[in-house]
Amino acid sequence: MTAAIVNSTSTRTDISQNGAGNFAGRIEQDFLGLKLRPNQQFAAITYIDSGGDSYYHGLQVTLRKRFERGLFFGAAYTLSKSIDDQSVDPVGAASGGGLSTINSRTPADTRDWRLERGLSDFDRRHVFTAQSVYELPFGKGKPIAGNVNRALDHLIGGWNLNGIFTGMTGEPFSVRSGVFTSNFSHQSRADVIGPMPSTDLQPGPAIGPYVLQPSLVTDVYNRNTPGLKVPLPGSVGIGRNVFKGPGYWNMDLGVTKYFQLTEDVKMQFRAEGFNAFNHANFDHPVAASVGSPSILSTVFGQSCCATVAPPSTQTVIQTGESGRVIQFALKLLF
Repeated sequence: MTAAIVNSTSTRTDISQNGAGNFAGRIEQDFLGLKLRPNQQFAAITYIDSGGDSYYHGLQVTLRKRFERGLFFGAAYTLSKSIDDQSVDPVGAASGGGLSTINSRTPADTRDWRLERGLSDFDRRHVFTAQSVYELPFGKGKPIAGNVNRALDHLIGGWNLNGIFTGMTGEPFSVRSGVFTSNFSHQSRADVIGPMPSTDLQPGPAIGPYVLQPSLVTDVYNRNTPGLKVPLPGSVGIGRNVFKGPGYWNMDLGVTKYFQLTEDVKMQFRAEGFNAFNHANFDHPVAASVGSPSILSTVFGQSCCATVAPPSTQTVIQTGESGRVIQFALKLLF
């Protein structure tokens, strides 16, 4: 080993940041004869196997009232727990995989999968959904004002209300240290000194709230103070997915009005509001549009929102970050 490497800025940085894995990797790159890794002729080797494990336990309860007297109602509740040692395809970037050395979903040590056993990335402990359709009992043929004339029926008859409610607890996530403390392939997860920090949404000085407060990382190398820390050299930090992100709830509402133009022709008017109450739903730092799960990042712990309303209700549910969307439709039925 040369004096230039020993006295380099990179070496001093590795030592000050507990970057034993990063230091070993640089040494191996410069001195292959040390044989710190097998198959030195390859810069990277992709190895895929079917050694992963996944377990799901759940209780599902459904309540349904069939359509009768103008009312339909349904509700479903799921209590579940999903455990695995990796939740994404490590190759398929389009499906959340394509894992890299700094991806928070990348295993901290691929030689010991027991360290990765934890809650699945998509685990939702409690999920409740409800939906209903109600025909208002006014107008021609209805219990109230069933014999009104045609003009008044156009005004008070043919009204339908419908709604869909979804509520669920937050998804788990991991916090990265931002340093290669264990190996040269993957950043380790952060350590925690003292009690586990709260992940309740708290206001921040920037746009959007914080899931984890920056005050937890004011001194990431001083292990005598509580908070999130860079692990010691050789350590991979705390377990996978030990933190829980914010919960999610959303209400979609719709109003439908039918106009009986002739015996065979109807006109339907619809007004629909997605996220009708304009409730802000925030993601954990791994998935949020602003924020980072790395304790060395300047936007660590932030959870923020999409700035453009999405084009469909599916996107609203997937991102959990969009504002109210209202749309109107007019349809002729014959």
